[in-house]
Amino acid sequence: MRSVPKSFYNSQAWKGCRETYLQLHPLCEDCMMRGIYKPAEHVHHMTWLTGDNYTDPEISLNHANLKAVCVDCHNREHAQKQPRRYRVDELGRVSPLFDVK
Repeated sequence: MRSVPKSFYNSQAWKGCRETYLQLHPLCEDCMMRGIYKPAEHVHHMTWLTGDNYTDPEISLNHANLKAVCVDCHNREHAQKQPRRYRVDELGRVSPLFDVK
């Protein structure tokens, strides 16, 4: 899977979309579902962007595909979707899960 170019996140289209969304949704939508009120700092794409779909404005710039989240919820979302690359042994030593070639 190809990654999203940084140029997308630096584009005026994304910056404007993100700013507008945060103005409409200033609180973390995930926290609010749990009765917690925290300011949103990130705008997360519910259908994740890829190098293949980021040019589709129905996915990348559509408010229906966005969610305002706090830093903690944003990090939690990404940690759940991405495979672990490291392990920690019983002595607290960190090592790669897979051999690096």
